[in-house]
Amino acid sequence: MIARLSSAALVATLGVALSSQPAEACGCFAPPDPTVPIVQAGERILFSAKNGMVNAHIQIQYAGEAKDFGWLLPLPSIPTLKLGSEELFTQLINTTQPRYFVNTTTTGTCGGFNRFGAPTAAGGFENDSSGGAGGGQSVLVTQSSIGPYDYAVLRADRKDDMLQWLATNRYFIPTGTEDVVGPYIRPGAYFLALKLKSGKSAGDIQPVVLDYPSDLPMIPIILTSVAAQPNMGIQVWMLGEGRAIPRNYNHVVLNDSQIDWLNRAQNYNDVVIKAVSEAPEKHAFVTEYAGTSAIMQGVLDAPSRFGDNAALAAITDPGLFVDYLFEHGFAPAANNNGGFGFVQPVLPPLLKTLVLTQIPFPASLSTETTEDEFLRRLQFYLGEYRTQHPDKFVGYQTSFDPSALAAQIKEKIVDPALAAGALFRQHTHLTRLYTTLSPEDMNRDPVFSFNPSLPDVSRDHTAQLRIDCGLGGDPSTSPATLTTEQGWTFSLPNRTTAPDVSGGPGALRVETLAEEGSPLVILDNGKNIATATGCGGCSSVDPSIAFGLLALIAARRRRQRS
Repeated sequence: MIARLSSAALVATLGVALSSQPAEACGCFAPPDPTVPIVQAGERILFSAKNGMVNAHIQIQYAGEAKDFGWLLPLPSIPTLKLGSEELFTQLINTTQPRYFVNTTTTGTCGGFNRFGAPTAAGGFENDSSGGAGGGQSVLVTQSSIGPYDYAVLRADRKDDMLQWLATNRYFIPTGTEDVVGPYIRPGAYFLALKLKSGKSAGDIQPVVLDYPSDLPMIPIILTSVAAQPNMGIQVWMLGEGRAIPRNYNHVVLNDSQIDWLNRAQNYNDVVIKAVSEAPEKHAFVTEYAGTSAIMQGVLDAPSRFGDNAALAAITDPGLFVDYLFEHGFAPAANNNGGFGFVQPVLPPLLKTLVLTQIPFPASLSTETTEDEFLRRLQFYLGEYRTQHPDKFVGYQTSFDPSALAAQIKEKIVDPALAAGALFRQHTHLTRLYTTLSPEDMNRDPVFSFNPSLPDVSRDHTAQLRIDCGLGGDPSTSPATLTTEQGWTFSLPNRTTAPDVSGGPGALRVETLAEEGSPLVILDNGKNIATATGCGGCSSVDPSIAFGLLALIAARRRRQRS
C-alpha cells in the first residue's frame, strides 16, 4: 500500500523562539495494520498567509483499499474544511518547474545538422463517539463529512485520550506515531482525522483546503517521519506579498556545475539531495521559483472556462456530454516535459472517475483501446462502433444521469478550481521551495515566512555551449566549451561528453534567510568548486547575488541623498 502527500521548502533563522503558534499542515497516512508503516513518496502543499489566517491546499495521493485509508494532521486551531482542486497542483508544477537550457553556438565551419538545447523540466518531483479528555472535557470537538471524507476535529490536550478515540472510531495510525506525536500534544492544540466514507474508493480522493487562525505556516514533519522514506521530496508553494523563506531551516543555492546540462538536468534531484546534506543537520530548502503570481492568474479560472453547468446538465446524450467537457477546458493540455510532439488531452483522474462511474468502460474493449481513448471518442464507441460490434456490448449498461453528474462535477471540479484560481489574484508573489528529508532528519518542523526585500528567482536556467568545428568538422564530435549560468567553464572533447564533477560540492552556498535583510552566508563553496572544475582563476556569478548587490548599492545611494 502506497500513500503520497506532496513536496515543500524552508529557510532558517536558527535558534529563534516563535512568539506565536505557527500553522501546521501535512500529516501522515495510516495502514490498518499498525505494525506496517506506509511509504510517503512526497508532500505538496500550497500555503497563503494573511492577517493572521492561513489557507492551506494539501494534495492527498493514495493507492490501496478504501477501508485502509486514514489521515492525521496536527493543527494549532480549529479549522474549516473544504474540497480542493487536483488541477491546482498539476498547473503549479507546470508553471514553476525548474528548466535547464543549453544555448549552442559554433566557431569554424560545421558540417551536418546541429540541434541542441531543448528545455528540460527538472525539480522536486494530490459514527459519532467521543472519549473523555482531561477535566471531563470531550476529546471530540466536531465530526462531519465533506465530499468523499468523514472527518473529526479532536482536542490534543492528552495523547492517550486522542489515540483511544481514533482507535475506537477506526482512524488507524502506524506504529511509532505514539512516540513522535508528543510535540503536538498541548492545551489549545487540535488534530484533524480523515477517512473515506463507506462505499468510496481511492479514486474518490481529492485535495483538501484548510483555513485556520495562525501567524505562520508549518509542516509537521516530525509526525510524518513515522511513515516517510529516505530522501522524501517535500514541495511547498507560498503565496504572499513578497518572496517566501524557510524561517527555521537553512537555504541552499545549488552548485550548477553539478547539473548534467548536456542530458536535460536528469540528475537534478541528486544534486538537491547532495546540497541539502551539506547543510547543518541536513535542514535546508532550495528556492526553485520566486516571482509574480501572475503566471498562475487565469490558468485555473480563465473567463468562460467550464462553460455553463446548467447547459451541461441538460445534455442527455453521454457522448455529447463528455464532448462538452473536452471542449470547455475540463481536460487541459498535458505537459510533455519539454519534449516534442502532440499530447492527447485526457480527463484528470478525479473527473475521469466521476464520468466512468456513470458511463463505464466496457471490459471487452480493454484489448483494443484505453479508457482515455474511449472517453475521447465516446460518441463513436457508443454509436457507430457499438452498432458494428454488438457482441462487445452484451449486457453493457450505463447509469448516466446528466443532472446528477453535472452537480458532482460542479462540486468537486469546477468550484474548487475557481476558488483556487482566485487566490493568485489576491496575492502578488508566488514562491516554490523544495527539499528532501530522510526520517532520521525529520526532527524539526519547518516554518515559513516572507522577506519582501529578497530578489526573484527564475525557474529558467541557461548554460552556453560553444562548439569549435574547425574546417568542416562534425559538431557532435568536435571539441566544445561549456559555461554554466554561474560561470563555471569546462573544456569537453566533444559536445556530448558531460564533464566529470562527481567530486564537487552540491551547494554553491549554504545560508540563512531572515524576514528582512540579505542572506547570511554560513558556507561558501566557491573556492572548492573552482578546484573541482579545474578553474582555479574562475569565479561564479550568481544572478541573485548580483541583483542583491545592485539593490544594496542603490539603497545606500538613496540614504546618502536623503
